[in-house]
Amino acid sequence: MDKLDQRIMEALEDEERQVLEKISQEESLPRQFFGLFKGSSGWLNAGLLFGQIIFIIAGVYAAWHFFKMTEVLQALHWGLSAVAFLLAAVMLRIALLRSMQTNRVLRAVKDLEMKIAILAARG
Repeated sequence: MDKLDQRIMEALEDEERQVLEKISQEESLPRQFFGLFKGSSGWLNAGLLFGQIIFIIAGVYAAWHFFKMTEVLQALHWGLSAVAFLLAAVMLRIALLRSMQTNRVLRAVKDLEMKIAILAARG
């Protein structure tokens, strides 16, 4: 906790301090994950997750065929397909992680707004 947080906590009463401590706790990873599907962009994140699952299945299928091939041209066909599908899945995963980070930042801003509102109400 830095000096600003210490000064804020010193300025608050016990009841207000308890409320802020409850609000400002970091959410667990599963709660953050399921939080992706709430709000206005929840349907978009659900679509990204569905697409990622499809790309992973297609990539594993293509990789399985790649390892069965004996001719170079066919192996190249399946290998490049596997790489393309799995890279697409990784890119969708990155998009979901960025959305989780955005939700964390929004939560921190709301926490800060709550602290400011409590301090402003006290005068």
